[in-house]
Amino acid sequence: MIDTNEQSDSFSAVLVSPHPQTGLRTFATAFELPPDANIVVVDCRESDPRTIFKNIREHAPAAHIIAWVKPKEAAKAAELLSIGYYDIVYSLPHLKQVLSRENTTQNLEWRLVRQLNMNAGLLQIISEIARKPDLQDVLQLSVSRISELFSIERVSVVVFDQQNQEGFVVMEREQETLANIAIKVNDYPELQQIINTKEPLIIADVFADNLLAGVRGKITQAHQPPRAAVLFPLIRKDQVVGALFLRSEEPMGELDDQLLAMGHLISSTTAIAIGHALEHDMLLSEKKALQRSKAWVDEQLIVLKELRDFLDQAKDGVLITDVDGVIRYANATAASLMHQTLEELPSRRFRDFLLPHCHALSERALRGDAVGDENGYVDLIVGTSDDIDIGSIVISAAIRPLASPEGVVISFRDVTALREIESELRQTKEFLENLIQSSVDAIIATDTDGSVILFNRAAEQMLGYTAREMVGRANMSVFYPRGEAWDVMKKLRSEAYGGRGRLQMVRKELIARNGETVPVNLTAAIIYEGNREVATVSILSDLRERRRIEEKLSQVQRKLQLTERQAVAVELAGAAAHELNQPLTSIMGYAELLRRKCQSNESEKKAVDIICKEVERMAAIVRKIGQITAYQTKPYIGGSQILDLSDSPPVDVNGDMSEVKK
Repeated sequence: MIDTNEQSDSFSAVLVSPHPQTGLRTFATAFELPPDANIVVVDCRESDPRTIFKNIREHAPAAHIIAWVKPKEAAKAAELLSIGYYDIVYSLPHLKQVLSRENTTQNLEWRLVRQLNMNAGLLQIISEIARKPDLQDVLQLSVSRISELFSIERVSVVVFDQQNQEGFVVMEREQETLANIAIKVNDYPELQQIINTKEPLIIADVFADNLLAGVRGKITQAHQPPRAAVLFPLIRKDQVVGALFLRSEEPMGELDDQLLAMGHLISSTTAIAIGHALEHDMLLSEKKALQRSKAWVDEQLIVLKELRDFLDQAKDGVLITDVDGVIRYANATAASLMHQTLEELPSRRFRDFLLPHCHALSERALRGDAVGDENGYVDLIVGTSDDIDIGSIVISAAIRPLASPEGVVISFRDVTALREIESELRQTKEFLENLIQSSVDAIIATDTDGSVILFNRAAEQMLGYTAREMVGRANMSVFYPRGEAWDVMKKLRSEAYGGRGRLQMVRKELIARNGETVPVNLTAAIIYEGNREVATVSILSDLRERRRIEEKLSQVQRKLQLTERQAVAVELAGAAAHELNQPLTSIMGYAELLRRKCQSNESEKKAVDIICKEVERMAAIVRKIGQITAYQTKPYIGGSQILDLSDSPPVDVNGDMSEVKK
């Protein structure tokens, strides 16, 4: 392999001294030295030369170590050289002279080694090319070696046609495979230049070279635009048949003449090898092309057979049609679903097996229009008898275009039973939704976080919110006073209120949208999937109307009780008047007899007059009691109430009863 080390510009001389005295990099101790130093100058005028030498050798084992001593210490030179010092200097001019000599010597050594390596590398390349009759191996070797020589990864081999109008990129260093990418030579001014001059071309900076001014816009739009390029023509029989095309991502400085010469030699050797390889490769290429073509055909036959066997075993029906829907292939499942034999399906149109109202939809699908659900599946109805209204089946079909060969593939399955189940489920769902919405009780369902997922019309009327506002947007706790929602869930999960997951009827109060407190009877249940809670449903009965009815009933009952008491009082008064009337009549009669007998006795007459007066007063009271139809009371001794006869209304001749006063 070619040694591509650069010229020894990295010549490095440093000074180990406590006092910097030259333009060299100076280090106070040997421990600070860089390991790549070429020459180390040791100031031995104030230091121990043995210790410093040992330390330097540990840190820079390949460096030449030079001792700087005082002129009067020239006698120490032999001793220092015996220690291992490379040379001795006595002054600053002497030091500069020695360093200049060392630099020149190292550069000469480097150039000699480089030239020997390049010559050896060229011989190696020629030998390797001679051993590789295959064109691909020759090209791969060439791009690999020239890439190593110039330290550039992007290397291509371009081969021109006989008219030098079109080129083919037959090898890429980055891919190391035959690419055979066609390019127009007129689009590459640098290729035209080497065709015309037959000389290598160096473009140090793509964005500054006038040769590329016309194509600079295209270069900047490239995925990896190059910044520099080197082109070597491949010349065969004094004709440029191609080029080694090197592109760098960084601008390039001036190239060494020997490096360019080496590249030119590699390109010339490659061109010769390409000429021989092309002649040999032409026959091999034709043979390989035939072999590849045969292998490809055999492979396609195997693939087609495997595909056919796979499709024949598929549970879905598969049809392949042309763009007009004429069937070219059908698997066994398709024939079975369509109640046809495999021999009857080819050459017939797919739409002929569908009910008339499905024709337009199938034609749109065959044209590639977007039909069906989000996955492109469309329901079609296949008639399976002469009377297409009897024995038809529903198929779910995916209709996809084929690019090569042009056509359409149709895969489908029988979904008749599935669609019937879906219809029944849809009807059941609609019935349940109507049942829930028609309920006179409010029904509210929530998820495990309390978010509302169901809010029927009765709930809207009861609480003043709409389902649109609540479902998915509000939490059930908004209806409860603080802490009540937590109490309901606690009872639901308890065994004491109807069993775990169930809550028997309890009286609760909810808060409506307008702030009104709504009394309700609440029953609730937790919905489970296995042992996991997934939702909670609550049924709420509005008690506001019931409370109003109960209040009215209570008022009526109180009035009835008062009426009954009044009737009892009237009846009692009548009975008392009747019973007291006869005794009073007797008393009044006997009192009158006594009055007549006591006309002569004034004292007895006065007593009898008092008796008669009080009896008449009692008779008046009895008459009032007999006339009572309503009454009112007045306070009496001990906080009790007695009938107030003076304010009690008399009997109404029309039979009406006055309102009771308390």
